[in-house]
Amino acid sequence: MLRARVWAVLALALVGCGEKERAADRPAEPPFKGKKLVVGVIGANELIPALRSQQGEWSASSGAEVEFREAKAAEVDGLDVLVFPGEELGGFIDRSAIVSLPESKFLPPAPTEKPGESASSEAPDAFNFRDIAPAYRDQVAKYGKEIQALPLGGSCLVLAYRRDAFENATNQAEAKAAGITLEPPKTWEELDALAKFFHNRDWERTGKPKAGIALAWGADTEGIANTIVLSRAAALGQHRDQYSFLFSDRMEPRIATPPFVEALDTIVALAKFGPPEAKKFDAAAAREAFRTGAVPLLIDRAEMLTKWSEGKPVGTSPLPGSLRIYNPDRKNWETVSRPFVPAYLPHGGGWLVGVASKSANRDAAIDFIQYYAGPDITNRLRSEAAFPMLATRNAQLGQGFTNPRAASGVDARPWADAVSRSINAVRVVVGLRIPEADGYLADLTTGRLAAFNGQPAAEALKKVEDAWTARTKTLGTERQTWHYRRSLNSFVTGSQPPARGK
Repeated sequence: MLRARVWAVLALALVGCGEKERAADRPAEPPFKGKKLVVGVIGANELIPALRSQQGEWSASSGAEVEFREAKAAEVDGLDVLVFPGEELGGFIDRSAIVSLPESKFLPPAPTEKPGESASSEAPDAFNFRDIAPAYRDQVAKYGKEIQALPLGGSCLVLAYRRDAFENATNQAEAKAAGITLEPPKTWEELDALAKFFHNRDWERTGKPKAGIALAWGADTEGIANTIVLSRAAALGQHRDQYSFLFSDRMEPRIATPPFVEALDTIVALAKFGPPEAKKFDAAAAREAFRTGAVPLLIDRAEMLTKWSEGKPVGTSPLPGSLRIYNPDRKNWETVSRPFVPAYLPHGGGWLVGVASKSANRDAAIDFIQYYAGPDITNRLRSEAAFPMLATRNAQLGQGFTNPRAASGVDARPWADAVSRSINAVRVVVGLRIPEADGYLADLTTGRLAAFNGQPAAEALKKVEDAWTARTKTLGTERQTWHYRRSLNSFVTGSQPPARGK
C-alpha cells in the first residue's frame, strides 16, 4: 500500500512537471492586448506616415492597436500620446494635459551582486537614456526637474558655404589683399565681412558678379528668420552668469536691450549683400538662392541639407560667436579672449513625444513612447525626407546624415561636426516653451519685419517689449514667471504654478 502511494505521488509530480514545461513553452500573452492608443500629432502632420510605418513591431509585441491623427495643441482630449514641438510643452503643463515621466523607467537596472561575488556589470539598456545628448536629456525633455516628454528629433542652424568659392586661388588672393581669410567665420563680424567681400564679385569665376549671402529675412513660416536674430543675440547676450535670456528671472522682457537691438540691426544690414528682393526671402527662397549658386553663404536648418546643392561642393560650420557679451545686471559689455559660441535650438528644442494626462492606457502609452524615442526608431525617423529632423543621440550625431546620395555635394564630415558641436555646445539656449510661446514669437516677427521696412531696430523692439509685457499680464505675471523659471530647469519653483490670473 505504501509503495502504491509513493508511485501515485511520483506520478502526480511528473504530471505537474509536464504541465509546467508545457506552460513555459506557450507564448506569453501580449501585455496590452485589446487596448488602443490614439496618438495626436501636433504641428508635424508630414511626420504621420513615417510614425505609422514604424508601429508594426510595437503593435505585434504589445498586442495594442494604434491610431495616428492630426491634432491641435488646444484639443488633446481623447488622446493617449502627444507628438509635438517643444514650444508647446509649457502650454500642456499649464493645462495639466501631459504627465511627468519617472526617470527610473528610462535608466538601466542597478548592477546586481550575489553573496561572495563582485557586482555584475549593468544590465543591457535598450533605451540607452544616457546616450541622449545632454541638451535634450537634461533641458529639452525636462520642465523643472521632471522628465515631461522624450525627444524624437531636433533642429539647429548652421552656416553652409560653397567650398569652391572659399578654395579658389583668385578669390583667396583678393581676400588676402582685403584683409580677409576665406575660412568659416569664428565671429559674426567675420561673417559680415565675408558677405560683403563676396557681394557683387564674380566669386564663381563665370564672368558674372553675384550676391554675397542669403538668409530668411521676410515673413517665414519655418521660423528661421526669428531664429537667426535670436542666435546672434544669444552670442551677444547669453551671459555666463545668467540662465535666463529672453526675459529676466522676474519675467521682465530683455528683447529691447542692447544685444537684441544689435543683433536685429546687423541682420537687417546683411540684406544689402543679398540677391535682389532679398528682404522678401523666406527660408525656401534663401535655400534656393544658395542651391542655384546665386550666393556662396547660407544660414539654414542643418536638417535641410538635401536642398543645398546640385552637386557643387558645400561645407558646413556652426554659427559664429562673439568676443563681446552684454551683462544685463551691470548693463555693460564685457570682452572675452576667444569667441563665445552658444547654440540656440528653435521650436523649444525640437520634436517630443509624451503621454496625455487623460489617457486611460498610461502604462501602454509609456511603453509606446519609450519604443519610439529609442535608438532604433529615432534613427529611422531622422532619415524621412518628408519631415527631416536631426539626431538627438550622441551615437547618431557621430554617424552624420543617413543618405549621402540625397545630399549631393555636401561634405559629410564637416556637416556632422557642425551639428554635433552645435547640439553639444558649452551653452545651449532652448527656444521659448512657456504658455503662448507662439504668440510671443509672433510679436517678435511683427517687430522684425517693421525693422526690415525701415523702422529703427530699437524702436521696433521696444514695441515688441510692450507687446510681451501686455501678453504676460493677460496670462498672469506670477504664473508666467513660474513657467519661465521652470522652463529653464535651473531655478527653484513650487511644484504647481500660481493660480490663473495672477
